[in-house]
Amino acid sequence: MTAQDDNAAPAGAEGNPPASTAGPTLEEVIADRDRWKALSRQNETNFNGARTELQQLQTAQQAAIEAARTEGRTSALGEVSTELVTAELRLQAVGVGAELPDLSFLDLNRFTGEDSRPNPDAVKSFIESLPKQVSSGSGFPPIAGAGHNKGGNGDFSSTNPSELADYIASGSFL
Repeated sequence: MTAQDDNAAPAGAEGNPPASTAGPTLEEVIADRDRWKALSRQNETNFNGARTELQQLQTAQQAAIEAARTEGRTSALGEVSTELVTAELRLQAVGVGAELPDLSFLDLNRFTGEDSRPNPDAVKSFIESLPKQVSSGSGFPPIAGAGHNKGGNGDFSSTNPSELADYIASGSFL
């Protein structure tokens, strides 16, 4: 042993224990506790601020998504609005038996509503102002030579396909 080791007091001896094995003082423990409390409060404040910011961002994101949906819907309807109005005009005209004028001369935008969809009231008022077609009894236009003919020379009255073919082949029909 050395002389320094002899002079050193044993660890369990009376007096102050060595600094390496001594615990913190009461003041150090209170200061450490206060420091951790302050850090905990600061972390809680940061968390609450981050949570509020996240909620605001989520709300803004939802609003942006809804605005994009609305814009997309409006854009798509704007692109096909003239076709929808044309279809609505034709449908209602057929329903009441009116004859539509050439649609290239009409401003079809006046028949659209605020949402770019056809406005049925505007279309209906326009269709009601059109003259009605004269009905011939059937929904088909008259075609010359079509239908039941009571007149004629009456030379041929059979509907047998082979007799009809013979009649046509003999040249008397052509």
